[in-house]
Amino acid sequence: MTIAMSDEFASRWALVDFGPAGMAAADEAEDAKSQCHSWMVYAEAAWRGQAYLYSRQLFAIGQFLDLELATLDDRVCAGTEQKDLLDPYAVAVDYVAIAFAGTQRAARALVAMAVAASERLPKTADLLRRTVISPEMFEKVVDRTDIIDDHEIVAQVDDDLADTLARAGHISEKAAERIADRIVDKRDADANKKRREKAQRRKNVTNRDYPGGLGGINITADAEESRLAYEAVEVMIAGVCPNDPRTRGALRSAAAIARLRKLPFTCACTDKETCTASQGEEEISERQARIIVRAVCQKSTLAGADDDPGFLDGHGPISASHVRDLAQRPDALVRDLDLDKLLTPRMTLKPCTALAPEPASADRDGDSGGGDGPARHDADEQAAALTARTAFRHVSANASTAQRAEGHVSTAQRAEGHVSMGQRAEGRVSTGQRAEGPVPPVFLTGTAQRSDPYRPTEALDVLVRALFGTCTVPGCNRPAWNCELDHCEEFDHVCPASGGPTCLCNLNPKCKRHHLLKTHLGASNPADGWVDEQWIDDDGTVWTAITVHGMTFETRAANQWLFPQLAGVRCAHQAQAPPEPAPPGPAGADGTGGCRTGGGLRVVTEYKHAWRRALRLRSGTTERARLRRIRERAAEAGGPPPF
Repeated sequence: MTIAMSDEFASRWALVDFGPAGMAAADEAEDAKSQCHSWMVYAEAAWRGQAYLYSRQLFAIGQFLDLELATLDDRVCAGTEQKDLLDPYAVAVDYVAIAFAGTQRAARALVAMAVAASERLPKTADLLRRTVISPEMFEKVVDRTDIIDDHEIVAQVDDDLADTLARAGHISEKAAERIADRIVDKRDADANKKRREKAQRRKNVTNRDYPGGLGGINITADAEESRLAYEAVEVMIAGVCPNDPRTRGALRSAAAIARLRKLPFTCACTDKETCTASQGEEEISERQARIIVRAVCQKSTLAGADDDPGFLDGHGPISASHVRDLAQRPDALVRDLDLDKLLTPRMTLKPCTALAPEPASADRDGDSGGGDGPARHDADEQAAALTARTAFRHVSANASTAQRAEGHVSTAQRAEGHVSMGQRAEGRVSTGQRAEGPVPPVFLTGTAQRSDPYRPTEALDVLVRALFGTCTVPGCNRPAWNCELDHCEEFDHVCPASGGPTCLCNLNPKCKRHHLLKTHLGASNPADGWVDEQWIDDDGTVWTAITVHGMTFETRAANQWLFPQLAGVRCAHQAQAPPEPAPPGPAGADGTGGCRTGGGLRVVTEYKHAWRRALRLRSGTTERARLRRIRERAAEAGGPPPF
């Protein structure tokens, strides 16, 4: 009987045509590369379909609850005395548990999701129907917003969540959770304070048994303390020699246990004569003293003028009170990061190449040791970055300030019709043409070190890491300050004038693994490998896009909210046509110009540049523009997927 019922449901689904939803099987007559692309498109469409079906499931459960509890509601409203033997709501949950063969706990959670979708967060839940977010993302944001009781504030949070998640691009569950935390803190600081106080009571150390004779210790502490402790373990295991046979996880376990039990932590290699381990107490202490945990916030928040949230590297948004607590620690150090070194008020720009930013005067050096920026102004909008440096017994912290230059245009005053590098967005003028309309008064300039244009200034380094927060590959949550900064369009060491600039429009953090994947894949055909792009749109928002197997995924910079100073900012490289490849010949003394021959990755880089240029010339609009048109049509239609 069970088998027959299963076959019946399978036959019903087999009759459904999923082709219009993008789930079309690969054509076996195609080559392997085309089939790989087709199957990935199929799988991605099926993943989005799960979100749509989940929204229908929650809708049906909500309708069931409304009908099942309607009589109870009528009796409560009439003031009738309740003498039910069993709670009608609990009985309804039992029905749900039976229907889905789930536990009471799972059924209550599913019913709670249905109630949230129909009553608390209906606009956010509609993103499920539109397949913008996944079921897991919805469950995360419901959990993070559950602490709010005020119905008006809940409605505001729902509006903000729906808008922010819809514009966030291709993000992970963790990113959605961080968005919810930030919005809750913004709309209801008291609720967030209550959550933090409640969380403080959950601090604990617990022990748990695992199969195979293993056990685990879980330490719950303040976010910054747990980060510092984790990094302390990381620097302990960094001292073992390459011949240590243990995995990285096993090394962490051994190091933490050794530290807790005050036992020596030694290298486990077998040949002690050739061992290069540096595990002495002084060596470990020296490495731990260089540990840095950073937080970023507006300077006005640090001064108590407002309660805008901050961002803690490796954790996510934190409340204003949490930021101030960090700044008040006796081992904290506050530094100023002046964005005037990057934001230059100008109405015109001199011609410059994509490689080298406009030469800066001595008093406007972009390096960390440079002097004051051009014309200081009394800024009423400032930002701060708080950084904590520590070992187990030593902590220092940094907080930095970014000043907004006078003359910065608002989003309503931003210029239209600018020129983008390589015609990267629909509706922009073609390469080599000047933009029509006014030029924005604030540009990003002086982003690269004058002595080494491959490397960013300290101001840009901090801005890029704080702006993105994590590795920019979707789904990777590696903290930005534990990542490497990558030039999206490769900085061409062979022909520097032909490569990508060291600028906010072209620089983002990637973890070691994803940086290697991006760099080394696609040597013979970039279309097969990892090719990413980055751009600043008309309102100053920074976007990244990565193309793998012909599929492009866009993501908005996660912490754009943290830097209102960037609203409407334009990049100097986007104000003019990109440079043509430099003619063959020796490079100049500063590394600019010229083209040297080489092999290996140099050849790969040159080939990728050529492929990018050819792609832009072939198409007047990019894959990004195509995706934008698809989103706009879907938003206008407003209907469910076509199945």
